[in-house]
Amino acid sequence: MLQLGVDEAGYGPLLGPIVIGAVALRLEAAEPGPEPLDLRARLAGLVCRAGEAPRTRPPPALPVPVDDSKQVRARHGLGGLARGVGAFAAAADQPPPANLEDLLRRFSDRAAGDYAGVPWFGDLAAAGVPRYPWTGPLEGAFRARGVSALDLRVLPVDVAEWNGDLRRWGSKARVLGLYCATLLLSILDRHPGEDAEVLVDRHGGRKDYRAYLEGIFPFARVWDRPAAPGAWSYDVRLPDRRLVFHFLTGGDRRALAVGWASMAAKLARELFMARLNAWFTARRPDLRPTAGYVQDGRRFLLEVDPLLAAAGIAPERIRRSR
Repeated sequence: MLQLGVDEAGYGPLLGPIVIGAVALRLEAAEPGPEPLDLRARLAGLVCRAGEAPRTRPPPALPVPVDDSKQVRARHGLGGLARGVGAFAAAADQPPPANLEDLLRRFSDRAAGDYAGVPWFGDLAAAGVPRYPWTGPLEGAFRARGVSALDLRVLPVDVAEWNGDLRRWGSKARVLGLYCATLLLSILDRHPGEDAEVLVDRHGGRKDYRAYLEGIFPFARVWDRPAAPGAWSYDVRLPDRRLVFHFLTGGDRRALAVGWASMAAKLARELFMARLNAWFTARRPDLRPTAGYVQDGRRFLLEVDPLLAAAGIAPERIRRSR
């Protein structure tokens, strides 16, 4: 069967894009069960928890920390996120992304040119991925464990698109759900006919996803499944495949595939934020960069307001409405 993990980075901040991430793997001798299949057990020694990876400099090539992206970022820095994404690329027999433009070209349905109209995103190749110890090819090591890495995808949504969709649909949770569905369907379409276990980090406070799934798959039969604590599980029966969904509280910690999706999304977002900060600090060298979260984002907006005015850029190009 396939196992897909889906998560986002940047849902809460005031500035910068929200990025949805997803990964797809094929698992041999597996079928959907009452709980997500434990991918960590299959890949033990190749990947580990963020806190289990040594903090030596340089770190060993293996195991690679794959976990909640916030924990990986806090313990291992931006290079830790890059290591996780690079390890997935190595397992899929691809080179790691060199920069943000390359990441989009090979691991997204969007391209750098889609963001060319945003002043601070004009040169995404300048957002380089940090160097880190390279694992070497991992495809054979994964296959020996009955695992094939198939797809890693990111969907970055800039502020103007986000604000426009909020005006259209009215709810942050609904807009996030639409982006997640777009990415999920894109991956499923590339792997037709295979049963899949789909693991999704819980969307805010939502506790009922049946109507959401019926909207994505209008011609499918959807019903609830027994679920573990902190999970909401559903069967989706299509004419040519069966999908089992698990929406998980803390999914990026509970499921390896969701952690990988979380790390891919956060790496892409941080590279976008690096370009945003570079554009403004080039015009005001004493400006302190921002990660875009609400309190510091407000400080940043106050300080860059004269720069926006001088360039004739409306604040709505950088600030989210919600």
